[in-house]
Amino acid sequence: MSDDGQHPPPTGRVRVTNPLTSAPAHVRRSVRQEIDESTGIGEIYMQSLIRSQLRAAIAVALTLVLSIGALPLTFMAFDTVTEFRVLGVPAPWLILGVAVYPGLFGLGWVYIRQAERAERDFAELVQPDRADEP
Repeated sequence: MSDDGQHPPPTGRVRVTNPLTSAPAHVRRSVRQEIDESTGIGEIYMQSLIRSQLRAAIAVALTLVLSIGALPLTFMAFDTVTEFRVLGVPAPWLILGVAVYPGLFGLGWVYIRQAERAERDFAELVQPDRADEP
């Protein structure tokens, strides 16, 4: 460096190299290998699948509790519902004996679809198309 505060002109190209050039190249492993070998990444994939299925189960259970679980509170709060009769049958009996089952069927169907979608997405992640693999 000169005393006048300016840098000297560059003299030529400088080559910068990695000191670890003799280190082994990074080996790319598949998702299936990560899971089979229980590596940290494999554990993350498994936790992701479990978390998505747990989220679906909690959503369905919460819907069940808030809808069907609230029926006894509704019957206690509104006497007109308990006194109402259809063809001589009390309305709570019809609601609990007939109307609840299509709702339960629908909740089960929604849960199965969500769980199967999560498993399908996970299977596609674990088993990619063979054309994509090197």
